[in-house]
Amino acid sequence: MVIAIVGILVSVAVPSIARFVSNHRASTAANDLVHAIALARSEALKRNRRVYLAPRGARWRDGWAVFVDRNDNRTYDAGPDETIALHDALPNSVDITKPTGSGEPLVDNTSPRRIYILFDGSGYPRQRSGALHFGSLLVVDRTGDATTVRTLCIGSYGRVRVVIDRATC
Repeated sequence: MVIAIVGILVSVAVPSIARFVSNHRASTAANDLVHAIALARSEALKRNRRVYLAPRGARWRDGWAVFVDRNDNRTYDAGPDETIALHDALPNSVDITKPTGSGEPLVDNTSPRRIYILFDGSGYPRQRSGALHFGSLLVVDRTGDATTVRTLCIGSYGRVRVVIDRATC
C-alpha cells in the first residue's frame, strides 16, 4: 500500500519538478541577459563610446561578453578588446533564438555578418553603421516534457522588458 502511494506521489511530482526547473532556467537566463544589456548600455553612457554585447562563440547560448571593441571587428576577442563582463555558456536545455524561427537574433547584415547588441555613447542600440538596432530575443528552455519561453523586447531607446511566453514586441 505504501509503495503504491509513493508511486502515485512520484508520478504527480516529477512533471511539476520539470516545469519548475524549466521555468527557473529560462528566467535565470533571461534575467542574466537583461542585466548584461543594461550593463552595456550603462557603460556606453558612462564612457561616451560604443560598447558591445556579443556571443562568446557562434551563438548566444555559448555565453556572452560586454566589451569595448578595440579592433573594430564586432566580435569579442579576449586580447585586444577591453572586457567589461563575461557570462558562461548556458545549460544545454536553454537556447536563445529569434522569435520568427530558428537562427540567431540581432544580426548585423553587413559583411561579414555578426551577432551583437551595440550601444552608442548616447545609450541607443545601434548597428555599427549607425542604423537603429532593436528587436527581440526568445529565451527557451526545454527540460524533459516542459518548455518555458521568455521574450526579451529591446526598444529603440535601449529599454528592455521581459514578457512571459512568446510576445510581439
